[in-house]
Amino acid sequence: MEYDKRREREYPKIGDQVDAIMKLANHLRQQGAELPTEVCEWVDKCLEVKRRYPKQPDSNPPA
Repeated sequence: MEYDKRREREYPKIGDQVDAIMKLANHLRQQGAELPTEVCEWVDKCLEVKRRYPKQPDSNPPA
């Protein structure tokens, strides 16, 4: 198996990666960093979706 396929299998899911990047952008903005308008709009949209659909408590916690 090629290295790229191995990496792909072991990286976090794309959605988890994008969520981490959004959290970083939001943190930088809260610290006063000037971010591009498009990034701020994206962060605001993501935060609105998170508010609209809050994470539910894990009903099946690991043993």
